Amino acid sequence: MEAVENGVLKNFLMSRMPNKYFDHSNGHGRRQPGLMATGRQGNLIVTSTNMVPDAELRKKFIEEIKKQGKPYGLYFDDIQGGFTMTERSMPQAFQVLPVMVYRVYADGRPDELVRGVDIVGTPLLSLNNIMVTGDTMQVFNGICGAESGWIPVAAAAPAMLFSEIEVQKQHKGTERPPILAPPEPSHASSSKTPSKARS
Repeated sequence: MEAVENGVLKNFLMSRMPNKYFDHSNGHGRRQPGLMATGRQGNLIVTSTNMVPDAELRKKFIEEIKKQGKPYGLYFDDIQGGFTMTERSMPQAFQVLPVMVYRVYADGRPDELVRGVDIVGTPLLSLNNIMVTGDTMQVFNGICGAESGWIPVAAAAPAMLFSEIEVQKQHKGTERPPILAPPEPSHASSSKTPSKARS
């Protein structure tokens, strides 16, 4: 089922619970055992009509860094998941939790590993900032939680170049623990020679 076409919402993921505009199921009712099924993601596939080879994508990335007059941009190589807020009574926002992030310098210096960065933002604004995508699909497998429980999901998408994206410092500390435990305190032996017993 094609839910979004050329940036326009065409359909909802529907269970057997109708709503005002979609009164038939399209087979996307999912649930954790013991809970009521609701319309949920199974496999999400994102495609692009504006693709370039991945090597060209990096060149465009560096060009955009120079164009904006910034010393570096952030390259997110891998993520561990994320979450969104979609209730009507709350702000529509998301947070993505990366595990591998690099600074890519405009002056040609080697990429530098960065720690403690999360991606945050609002969906519509972030999607409007996509400039171009790569031509290689990558797959993410995870677990999604909602009112019908925790279920496995998968998403496939190419790399994307954003003109701008918001980040924030991670909530938890990222100090790496020492490899070795601290040494035990040494006890200096007494310099006095034990006295001999006299007969």
